[in-house]
Amino acid sequence: MRFFTSPLFASGLAVLALVAGSPLRAEPPAGWKLVFGDEFDGDTLDPNKWSTTMQFIGTHGTRYHNECYLSYTCDEEVVVRDGELRLRTDRRTVEGAETPTMFDYTQGFVSSHDKFFFTYGYVEVRAKFPGGNGLWPCIWLMPQSQGWPPEFDIAEYYANRRMMHHGLAHGDLRGWQWDSTRNDAIDFEAGFHVYSLEWTPGRAVWSIDGQACKTVTADYVPSVPMYVILSNGVSSRYGPSGVPDEKTVFPNTFEIDYVRVFQAPPPGSLQSVIAKNEPAPKENVVVPVPKIEPAIIPLPPTP
Repeated sequence: MRFFTSPLFASGLAVLALVAGSPLRAEPPAGWKLVFGDEFDGDTLDPNKWSTTMQFIGTHGTRYHNECYLSYTCDEEVVVRDGELRLRTDRRTVEGAETPTMFDYTQGFVSSHDKFFFTYGYVEVRAKFPGGNGLWPCIWLMPQSQGWPPEFDIAEYYANRRMMHHGLAHGDLRGWQWDSTRNDAIDFEAGFHVYSLEWTPGRAVWSIDGQACKTVTADYVPSVPMYVILSNGVSSRYGPSGVPDEKTVFPNTFEIDYVRVFQAPPPGSLQSVIAKNEPAPKENVVVPVPKIEPAIIPLPPTP
């Protein structure tokens, strides 16, 4: 979700440059197991994993976000093809059920709300971001059953500035704060990159292609179940990416190669011990009792 009280929001973001040079893909922590994933190998969106409506506070309906956006969510802008999820935005007039009722732009949006949610883990998304004024694609996490915040912005692209935002919203609805970092060290539109978040108790680490670009160690790191959202919206003048202009290309596509979520094995399990390189826990061992043959004692002769 996006809450902006003024354009001054962007000036309050902390700046952190990403070190150039990175491997082809990231890796989850050793020993962590895949608990959710989609490689988008079919030709339709998997309804057991994703929905195309919004289920969080701050929206004006299930398909219109709020005044920060000019776009309306349409299922036809969600396309699975050639091993990719393609979330499109387009410049076309549609009539929606929310207020306002007429929209000049459409957007693609998917969410794992009620289908998959988790507390702590490693999220990995390989994606390529579109460019152009007004475009606002994002990879983010929202709480499954409580209000806002928290919110993780794993990779939120402000296309008018060619700048990526990595952030964590915390606090409460009346006193929310952002722990935010700007990143313009990569050409995010030129190709695919792996965007990841490692979320553990009291700590969160954002990475691109295995290179950490933001770390938060704080008591406000959330500990509630959260779910995955992928979206490609169009910003309004209130949003951080400005409004589209004559150079903005429509339709455009936010390309997602895969989504994977890993989690650590349960504490104390053999997998957990192996992952941490600790001595193996003692297990209940049944020690066989040797069979004892009865002694044969000769009786004295009968008198």
